[in-house]
Amino acid sequence: MGREYIIAHADKLVLKISGLEVKGLNTKMLEDILTEKLKTFVRVIGVTGEGIEMDVYGVEPEKIRRDEKGLMESIALAEGITVTDLAKMACSDKIVNVDYNSIPDEPKSSCAMERWIEY
Repeated sequence: MGREYIIAHADKLVLKISGLEVKGLNTKMLEDILTEKLKTFVRVIGVTGEGIEMDVYGVEPEKIRRDEKGLMESIALAEGITVTDLAKMACSDKIVNVDYNSIPDEPKSSCAMERWIEY
């Protein structure tokens, strides 16, 4: 019996905001605020005392970069976040599409990130 592999494509980008003071963050509130502001689904994936990392789905990176000031003002509304003068935002490009024919029959590694590395 052959092995089955599932390859998923997520239309998302990663938004990182650093230079904050984060203490007792209500992540659900932050997700709700940004979901309303961006009109899309936002998920908090990492929090430290100085920053937040989020997945943002279905939005072009240019929209995030254009609305940086408005996003920072929205983020400041979330309970447990203080925006400092050092606050800055970084936004990744979207995940790239992969041609189906270039997908190996069997991954070289069980790690999804390493799967595409040439050995």
